[in-house]
Amino acid sequence: MGKLKVMLAMAFLISLASCIEEDANPPTDANSEYNSAAAYLEEMEFSGSVLISKGDEYLLKRGFGMADQANNIPNDPGLIYRIGSITKSFTAAAVVKLKREGYINSLDQTLSEFSPDFPYGDQITIQHLMNHQSGIPDYVGPVENYAEENNYHFDTEEIFDIIIESIEEDGLDFIPGEFFAYSNSNYLILGLLIEALTDLSYQEYLSQNIYAPLNLNHTGKGPDTISGEERAKGYNNGQEVGPYQMQIAYSAGEIESNIEDLEKWGKALLSDFFTEGEKELIFAPPLEQNNINVPGAGFFTLKINEQVIYHHGGDIDGFTSLLVLLPESEGLIILLSNEQDKSEERYQIMETIVKNEY
Repeated sequence: MGKLKVMLAMAFLISLASCIEEDANPPTDANSEYNSAAAYLEEMEFSGSVLISKGDEYLLKRGFGMADQANNIPNDPGLIYRIGSITKSFTAAAVVKLKREGYINSLDQTLSEFSPDFPYGDQITIQHLMNHQSGIPDYVGPVENYAEENNYHFDTEEIFDIIIESIEEDGLDFIPGEFFAYSNSNYLILGLLIEALTDLSYQEYLSQNIYAPLNLNHTGKGPDTISGEERAKGYNNGQEVGPYQMQIAYSAGEIESNIEDLEKWGKALLSDFFTEGEKELIFAPPLEQNNINVPGAGFFTLKINEQVIYHHGGDIDGFTSLLVLLPESEGLIILLSNEQDKSEERYQIMETIVKNEY
């Protein structure tokens, strides 16, 4: 373990300059020649399932491309996909529910109140974690690389220890609250906090408090190896991806779901899942300028053509995803792609659809 932690600490330092901020400001070159959402997605050769709705009206709900290239099985909205960092919307909602239930008094409580030995814990609040303003470096790249290169199987407590040791040796990236830097470490820590306060596993808490009440029957932790006719296979540069340790993603990205369940989730978030006060904790107020992201908790706020939207993307082995809430029109845009590394395409689609359909 000593050698492992040294190697990972070095990897943290190497990776800091190239960490992906998954929801950087989206591109602004939306397609100017637009006939319909379906035609646009076909032109882009999108592979996956899509839902676009306005109120109770479906503007589009269908699959594109192949869910299983080898067996010529097409994508379909009923199939299950890895959703990556859309998982964070569930984690943030669970933390807000903990506050509602009295497990947490305030999102301004510091980590040191729950984990006295956490380095700089007296400076880092729960809100800092939820809004990616803690200064804690991202663990995912170094841990994924070490796991792959050494065939090593991580558990979440071990990753937590690695995060702590990295901070003890190298400090935070910045003073908590001063800046924004997307870091999956924030949401892994929130998942462990949920478990510590409730004596339930992360998925047990979500099942009892979110999945079951909303009848999300196809949502939960994804398996390491994709199998079964109910799941779309994931691809990277046309090649089917192999097993992935989903516990590495944990409460930052381990969930799988389908269009039907994410539609229920999106509608709940737009209506009464949160109180008005709780919505202020989740959804950040927009800036006056268009096309500038503002980080909230599990969502980013953005204005496109003067319309406020809340969104979060997901990137995980073999898959790219997007959940967009449009409160003014009670609209939803859900993209579940079974192709990896399509984040730029994802935001082009989002901007184009918002500008032309809403």
